[in-house]
Amino acid sequence: MDKELRSGYTTGTCACVAAFVALNLLIEKDLGEKVEITTLNGVTLDIPIHSKKRGINWARGVVLKDAGDDPDVTNGIEICAKVKIVEELPKIEKAHKFDNMLIVGGRGVGLVTKKGLKVTPGKSAINPGPQEMIVKTLNPLLEEYGLKVIVTIYVPKGREKALKTFNGKLGILGGISILGSTGIVKPMSEDALTKSMFAELKVLKENSTREWVVFAFGNHGKQFCIDNNIDIEQMVVTSNYIGFMIDSAVKLGFKKIVLIGHIGKAIKVAGGIFNTHSRVADARLEIIAANAILIDEPRENILKVLEANTAEEATEYILKKESLFNLIANKVAKRSAEFSRDNIEFQSILFNYSGDILGYSDGFYEMIEELKSE
Repeated sequence: MDKELRSGYTTGTCACVAAFVALNLLIEKDLGEKVEITTLNGVTLDIPIHSKKRGINWARGVVLKDAGDDPDVTNGIEICAKVKIVEELPKIEKAHKFDNMLIVGGRGVGLVTKKGLKVTPGKSAINPGPQEMIVKTLNPLLEEYGLKVIVTIYVPKGREKALKTFNGKLGILGGISILGSTGIVKPMSEDALTKSMFAELKVLKENSTREWVVFAFGNHGKQFCIDNNIDIEQMVVTSNYIGFMIDSAVKLGFKKIVLIGHIGKAIKVAGGIFNTHSRVADARLEIIAANAILIDEPRENILKVLEANTAEEATEYILKKESLFNLIANKVAKRSAEFSRDNIEFQSILFNYSGDILGYSDGFYEMIEELKSE
């Protein structure tokens, strides 16, 4: 039997715990050696405190990043948070501002310099998930004691570790990103992951008479199903392995698949790429540009697309958005059907990071109405 891989916790979770430790020191509460914290997806974790220190109006907490069995370059490094009490929140350009706190990156945390990411240019590379987790965790104490604070997240080895990531290419300069949409790092052994994904799909097929399934590249799929009254139990997250999952669906006898995803993943499928990991293949911008030519998008916009940092940024330069992204959604559906050797009917819908619909295939909503009735 294969060994079960151990999950870890994200840099965002580490930063949140470190900040919580520091704030508790400031109000003269000692949390001991571990902190119990609830992640954004509702999982409770006991996280060891590596070190802590209190000054006059500031305190520091330090947590060691634990990536579990995931091969993460940040595993084992110190994630630090300094919390400082202030009378009024100062203006710090790169900080993320909330009612009673600023969250800002210090040494070893990158600065976003290009568009197309979840953080706007000029701000510290601390993603929305960690920001939300820090705010939710610290707010009750800040409100109880009437405090305003500056939370500075810093990573002593961040600049060094960032050289082993794609941050430079993405325009994140000077350090790592503080990441985490759920707070937990799930191990990414390809063999173990694909086996578990096949098992999930097999259980779904064998415990239902339905011959359809929703494939989602990420979190947008779940919200779309909820908003459109589609049984969430019929959704499977494909991660980067859309080709493997289509083959699995053919093998198990599914007849219809709804593909839901962010443009950054879906655009690769439109170009015939069925493992969407960036190390396998990219060509996102080139595929957008090639399809933009087909709808007579102005040349200057196509050149901007080719110079964009991400697919998300590239969408901002398109004038004929509906025409282009409906065309791409149709190609996603067509390429997927071809990959299944026409054993499965596909429809697709594309989103941006904000959850806005960019485009959908011609028969998408017709299929959605059919699935609602089953």
